[in-house]
Amino acid sequence: MAKTKTKTQKKGKAKKNGPRNRRERPAQIPSSRRVSSVPQIAHKRMPHVHAICAVTDPFCIHARGAQRPDGGPPTIPYQFRAVLTITANSTSGAARYTFVPNPFYQYTNAAVAAGTWTNSSNWLDIGGAGFLANAREIRIVSYGVIIRSAMTATTAKGLLILSVDPNPTVAGTSTQGSMQYNEAQVYTMAAGFEHAWVSRPMGASAHLFRPTADFTTTMTNFDWTSLIVEVNGSDVTSAMPFLTAEVVMNVEFTTLSGNNSTAVAQLQKTPPLPNRVAMAASDHSIANRPSFIQGGIDAAGAAISKAAKSSLDAILADGMALLFA
Repeated sequence: MAKTKTKTQKKGKAKKNGPRNRRERPAQIPSSRRVSSVPQIAHKRMPHVHAICAVTDPFCIHARGAQRPDGGPPTIPYQFRAVLTITANSTSGAARYTFVPNPFYQYTNAAVAAGTWTNSSNWLDIGGAGFLANAREIRIVSYGVIIRSAMTATTAKGLLILSVDPNPTVAGTSTQGSMQYNEAQVYTMAAGFEHAWVSRPMGASAHLFRPTADFTTTMTNFDWTSLIVEVNGSDVTSAMPFLTAEVVMNVEFTTLSGNNSTAVAQLQKTPPLPNRVAMAASDHSIANRPSFIQGGIDAAGAAISKAAKSSLDAILADGMALLFA
């Protein structure tokens, strides 16, 4: 005679067939058997971000000693860093300085007469590029300038115009107060302000090595953008310090080899492995961020790092990472 099933047995059967309500959770899959839905490249994200910042943010800690990860030759990385004080031009309450991507001669000033600026006849050396005398060929990895106020709350007055010029020339002329540039910003002179500017490469040629002979005092064929700093309507005291400009230029260079080698050639570093993902994201980041960043080094670093992460995400989201694997 068949036995009648008890309520307890029926409940057990119900549990075996599946959960009776939402409180009863199904069995968990062992972690060893789970299949991750996160792309395998995700765990390499931060090294890519560091590589991007190293070649797009001249003020980044990763930029000092950085070599562009594009499969270049063994090089010596070098960071040129110097501070220049921008002073009043005569008694006009005005000043104009141009900072150029030249590792040997980094700037020039200008004189104003009848509303027209005229640059000096040569690019000038701030000082500190002596080590580059060992170079054979050089390329710029990143380049930027931090502009800071040198005036007090009682002396600060006038306007500051920051402009980007792709092809400045020595002895060139321009109209005082002109903002006819592809990028230009105007600020009120004030005590304690800081503004960062980051140069942009102008095409693929900016990443090629150039003979040191190209970087002369009258150079005009630049492949990175330049910065113009102009002050108008400020203090008329002669030689009054208006601003300070901290110039940071990261370069890498090759040295002579063979019979003409020098001891410094031993300092050449093996280049990093090519990182096509970082290079693609770097180009994307540079194209989509402004040259000017309000604030000093910290603000610039935060803005450029954010742009680097955003560009990397865009590259990965578009599936372009597969093209550079």
